[in-house]
Amino acid sequence: MPPPSPRGTHSSGVVPETEKQQDIAIGAFADAEAEGEFDFASDSSDDDYHPPVSDLPLRTHDHEAGGSSSASDPTLLAILEGMRADQRRAAEEQARRDRDQAAINAAMQAR
Repeated sequence: MPPPSPRGTHSSGVVPETEKQQDIAIGAFADAEAEGEFDFASDSSDDDYHPPVSDLPLRTHDHEAGGSSSASDPTLLAILEGMRADQRRAAEEQARRDRDQAAINAAMQAR
């Protein structure tokens, strides 16, 4: 097996070490291209895209996530209300800090 590349992946082929070996490899590639083994004329458009075939059954997101019934789940509603209460407390605390800072700034300017 070839040594890993700098990115940690493995090389799929042997890398020619000498200039002569590289010239031979390039020539072989050019010959294969000329014989039509490689088609570089493709524009890689989506026209020839085929999605992978899966043996898994089709499921909707609602089925996996529990559907719309989760909107009335008492546990989730309690969590949501707790989050909203935390946000209200945080907003009130920030407003208090802003008022205190404004009072400090006004006192500093009054000196």
